[in-house]
Amino acid sequence: MKAGVVEKVRSFYRGHKRMPSITELMALLSLASRSSAFYVSNQLIEAGLVEKDKQGKLIPAAGFYAVPRLGHIRAGFAAPAEEELADTITVGEYLVPHPDASYLLTVEGDSMIDAGIQSGDTVAFERTKDVKVGDIVVALTEDGYTLKYLRRKAGQLYLEAANDAYPDIHPREGEIIGKVVSTFRTY
Repeated sequence: MKAGVVEKVRSFYRGHKRMPSITELMALLSLASRSSAFYVSNQLIEAGLVEKDKQGKLIPAAGFYAVPRLGHIRAGFAAPAEEELADTITVGEYLVPHPDASYLLTVEGDSMIDAGIQSGDTVAFERTKDVKVGDIVVALTEDGYTLKYLRRKAGQLYLEAANDAYPDIHPREGEIIGKVVSTFRTY
């Protein structure tokens, strides 16, 4: 699959918030026939970039959002970098390993700032009962939902902020809804 074809389809998707129809694909790629556009759409499907919905319309597949991973970069002392394609990943699959059980939340407040989670960040959390002490969890307490570390002291579970300005929470009743699997922000 030619990179130019994929970029034109991605550009159309960004501009229109939908995939092109076969007729639009013909015009977009300056193809002479609908059969050529069908051929290109089948190539996109085989490459894992698009798939068809129940009505037969093209929709983005996981590979449509793949981003090249070039390798590593030091955050300490600088070192020569080699730009080589290590592989490609889809950011969604990287940040949300179990999308069928995951949800996104926008963080409000600074109680988890020392864990690197700032107000305005987005966290992905997985709805699960499989949590352990030390996980950052989404919990429901008698005061509402909160995002905190799950801790244990003297056999009792409690919730701890990652900011010394906030007290520990020892809920009388509540439930662990899930655990945070990733956080991200845009600049």
